[in-house]
Amino acid sequence: MPKTYNEQDVRILLSMECKKAGSQKAWAELHDLGPTYVNDVLLQRRVPGKAILAALGLRKIVNYVKD
Repeated sequence: MPKTYNEQDVRILLSMECKKAGSQKAWAELHDLGPTYVNDVLLQRRVPGKAILAALGLRKIVNYVKD
C-alpha cells in the first residue's frame, strides 16, 4: 500500500523541497508556479492544489469510513 500524507505532511514536504531548491521562489519558478501561491500554501492560507501536488509527485485521493 502506498504511503499516504495528510495536508500538514504535504506542507512539510513542500517546505523541505523549497529549502533544497534554495528558496520558495526558486522552487516555484522551477515548477512554473507563482511564489505567492507556494507561500500561501506553506502559511496555511490555501490548500495545496493539483499543480503543487503534481510538482511533489503526489495526487489527491478521498477516503470514506463507515462508522
